[in-house]
Amino acid sequence: MSESDLTKDISMTSLISYFRHRYDKIKGDVVHSHPKESEIRQRLKKELYEYNQILFHGFPTKPTAIAHDPSLSLLAVGTKDGALRVYGASDVEFCAVHACRETVTQLLFIPGEGRIITLTCDNVLHLWEINSDDFTSTLVEKKLFEEFGTDGGKSTTISVIRHFGEKLLLGTEGGNVHIMLLSSFKLTENVIQQDVIMQNVPEDFKVNPGAVEALQPHPTSPDKVLIGYDRGLIVLWDVKESSAEASFNASQQLESLCWHRNGTEFLSSHADGSYSHWVIGEGPQPKEETTPYGPYPCKPISKIVWKTAEGEEEPFVIFTDGMERRNYADRFTVSVVQGPKHVTFDFTSRVLDFLVLSKADEEQADTDADLDSIRDVPHSLVVLLEEELVVIDLLSNGWPPHRLPYMNSVHASAITASSHVSNVPESLWRKILDAGNLQFSSYSKKDWPIKGGERREVRKTRDLLLTGHEDGSVKLWDISAVSMSLLYKVNTASYFEEGFSENETAVGIRDPTVDEDDWPPFRKIGNFDPYTDDPRLGVQRMFLCPVSDILVVAGTAGQVIVLQMEREQRELDVKLSKVNLVGDRDNFVWKGHESLTLVGGEVRYNQGFQPQCVLQMTPPAACTALSVHTEWQLLSAGTAHGFCLFDFCQRQAITATCTLSATETSATDDSSMSRRKSFKKSLRESFRRLRRRRSMSKTKKESGAANRLQEMKAGEETRAISSPRANAGRKLAPPSSIEEDMPHAERAIEERNVTGDGSQYSMVRCLHFADTYLTPTVHSPSLLAGTNAGKVYIFSIVLPAYDRRDQEDVTAKLSKEITLKHQAPVIGLAIVDGTYYPLPLALEVQNGRAKAPDMSGNHKLLVISEEQFKIFAMPTMKPEDKWKLTAHEGSRTRRVSTCTFRSRSDEQYNEMDIACVTNTGQLSVYTIKGLRRQMNIEALNRSDINGIASCLFASTGEGFFLASSSEFARFSLSAAKLVRPLCKLNLKDGLRTPEGTPQIIVENYVRPCQTLDETHPVNNRDSLASREVSMSGDQSFRSADMTQDEVIDYGHDERRGPASLTSLGSDEVNHCPTEVNEMAEQPSNPSSRLLQETSEQTPADQVDD
Repeated sequence: MSESDLTKDISMTSLISYFRHRYDKIKGDVVHSHPKESEIRQRLKKELYEYNQILFHGFPTKPTAIAHDPSLSLLAVGTKDGALRVYGASDVEFCAVHACRETVTQLLFIPGEGRIITLTCDNVLHLWEINSDDFTSTLVEKKLFEEFGTDGGKSTTISVIRHFGEKLLLGTEGGNVHIMLLSSFKLTENVIQQDVIMQNVPEDFKVNPGAVEALQPHPTSPDKVLIGYDRGLIVLWDVKESSAEASFNASQQLESLCWHRNGTEFLSSHADGSYSHWVIGEGPQPKEETTPYGPYPCKPISKIVWKTAEGEEEPFVIFTDGMERRNYADRFTVSVVQGPKHVTFDFTSRVLDFLVLSKADEEQADTDADLDSIRDVPHSLVVLLEEELVVIDLLSNGWPPHRLPYMNSVHASAITASSHVSNVPESLWRKILDAGNLQFSSYSKKDWPIKGGERREVRKTRDLLLTGHEDGSVKLWDISAVSMSLLYKVNTASYFEEGFSENETAVGIRDPTVDEDDWPPFRKIGNFDPYTDDPRLGVQRMFLCPVSDILVVAGTAGQVIVLQMEREQRELDVKLSKVNLVGDRDNFVWKGHESLTLVGGEVRYNQGFQPQCVLQMTPPAACTALSVHTEWQLLSAGTAHGFCLFDFCQRQAITATCTLSATETSATDDSSMSRRKSFKKSLRESFRRLRRRRSMSKTKKESGAANRLQEMKAGEETRAISSPRANAGRKLAPPSSIEEDMPHAERAIEERNVTGDGSQYSMVRCLHFADTYLTPTVHSPSLLAGTNAGKVYIFSIVLPAYDRRDQEDVTAKLSKEITLKHQAPVIGLAIVDGTYYPLPLALEVQNGRAKAPDMSGNHKLLVISEEQFKIFAMPTMKPEDKWKLTAHEGSRTRRVSTCTFRSRSDEQYNEMDIACVTNTGQLSVYTIKGLRRQMNIEALNRSDINGIASCLFASTGEGFFLASSSEFARFSLSAAKLVRPLCKLNLKDGLRTPEGTPQIIVENYVRPCQTLDETHPVNNRDSLASREVSMSGDQSFRSADMTQDEVIDYGHDERRGPASLTSLGSDEVNHCPTEVNEMAEQPSNPSSRLLQETSEQTPADQVDD
């Protein structure tokens, strides 16, 4: 080795030793400080936080097949995405998904065994099994059959499957019928060859019959099966004797077959809209041919069912479609005929399949009884549609529909808003149930016909999910347990002339037993109706106070409706109050839609939520924010132009604030948050960014190896704290990979141009009422508003005495105004007390639903923008802590809420934390004190924009988001609050063997998630809510990085006054000053020795008095 090589080797060794020494020093200072406290906190976090996604509420996305087990009373549904759902009684559900994710084309139960056979579009058969262990059940895939080889050159694509005793019949497109043993899930050598069948039929039938279209086992002879072919040939085949007992030839293309219970007659339906009646032993020709909706050309009858009724009543003939092509080709129908009674159920989406549930199939029939005495007695018709499930009661007069305990069509009208209310009082719950029962009075009174399975009785809370819809309706769903059922519907469209309906105003829901036409006897049924008469009726925001029974609904045309729950029917003359948000600005022109017209005069309203007053904001843009304080009887609503404060006790507006800047007053519509940049400006900005990148790249290349070493020495401490996701608790990498393993530096956030591009910076994103300290000594009612421009307005409210509340006016005055330096949209505001708990509503405290807050002072303002969380001290507005989400990780907050997390082992212990979802689909939990992240989960796909936008957090730590337009996914971030199916099947002994462990355990239809912080557990910023766990050694890495925010305190500067407040009694509009004050820099001095070495002395926020 040369001397130069030896010198280089020594230099490299020294360099490696130096870095190792420095990183050991950093690791010892940061990671190993107070290990005992960290271990305690880690154990506590496991008791508080846990991510689970376990339920789906609503209608399965894109269903394709349905099946019923009459022995166990179960219903199964397969979907296009390969999902398999099994339903029994209420709260009895089993879910799985095919690993191949292929479309489920057919479903078949093995009766009484809790086993399901599915056929997927890739011509593969799957055997599923429901296994239970003390109310913990799983739906697992046991066996797979995909080895369908060639069959004499004929197609072996399976066209139909049918249960046949201990076997399974597989009809193919090639015309052969294969027989499979269910015990081994393998084919037997016995094949019903099409060529053999053709040798056993008369000479007139010997033409290629086509694919196997239908298989119907004989109802009384277990060795016989009726085989129907595509071109009309029907053969009664004896499997045991391998011979044809009878042959029939239909003149039209065959669609389906069904037996009469006596086994001597059957019906066949055909492609020309007719069905034929055949009798065994009376020749190859049909006894009778019927075209129900002829004589003109009709659509095919794709399925027909023939069931005998009880006693001497006429039998049921039920079939789908068959309508006349010329006039009714666009109708989706199922017809029920029983003698002279004939109803054509008219649906709004395509019929996929239907089932007829009968008592004879569910009860074990006496085998010795006379065949003529056995009756099917159908009691329910189950219709699976593309967009909903409809179950019709065939035993009640008029054949009314059943109310669904699950699989409800939540998207009957497109969902535009959602809200969650936990722990609803018994009094309000009973009122909602009574009002809902009145609305559904025309529905069936009989019990739900699917009763399979057994559920464990657990203590339930009364929880509501509110969904607002495009047609102006608000639906209240029972979300307390596994199944989600509709309790009550509020139709706000009926309050306006554009959506007024005399019938719907009285009962709320259309009567489903009223026929529309004489012939065909159409009857509209089902709830799915995606079309709306007027998009202005759509619901944008909702608020339900469970204590005062007040519901507030805000809509697309600037309407805000206040409703009160009432027990009795009343006639009301609802009055309209108007408020102008922009005043008389000369250069503002509104070219959007007009406001709605309120129905005048007295209108009769049934018991339930009844309108008390209506507020109309002008311009009539969509409501973007809503806050209600029922004790003060105040509400605040905001749009893209400003916000107002409204007194719904005296039915009058108090104040209106315009948030439009001088350049935004030329806006002519309410397109939300549009980025209408000019082409020239976009090009200019693109070139500037490109030049900056090139300049930075050139600078890095010219620095050289010598400068690189100096930079690494100078920046190594900074790297230890620059990324809160990747520093603490991370294992030390080998020296060769240290540079690659370094955390990234803080991201540069592009500065927003608030005044130049015409975007909706004026949009109000959040509103919040609180009783807090706007002055150092006295707390008073206040209103906080956050906008897209990063501004926070704080109003002081003066309420009259309680006994003079309806006589004296409420007044409000702008007290403070904050402008965040990064100017990101403010999406959340909250006031927390000295113990870092958000202030509850006074009515919640009075009714024992919340703990009384600490009103001795030391309140904090929590401001959550899309890019960061920040805490200010009240009333000085001095910043105390901050979490910079976008700068560190590049993501933005989309939805946020404060939630209570209880310990799973100690119900008395709980913490109040922040739950949020980002635009990348990550779910996170942060403590309020210190803003320490407790968990971070990749739960949603970042491309699922609708799912992220619809994400909703409950106060209990649960959450919901739209997995599709028709289905909510339910998840939980709380270890203590977990709603999951606790159910089982009561099977006969011997059906499950000990060695029958599942071969493939299929996930409960959830996307695998990754816990990001599991690899760096110490990085989770621990909560300080516990008084027992001291966290003094865990320093905040963000306390030394406070940006300058503009804070204007109008209470201490009489000259600046509440200039942005629009007086409703005057004709002039004053604008808030927009100048930015120069503030002195106040460096922050962290106490940690590591932070003293590495932190940059950045300026802190100040108050402008």
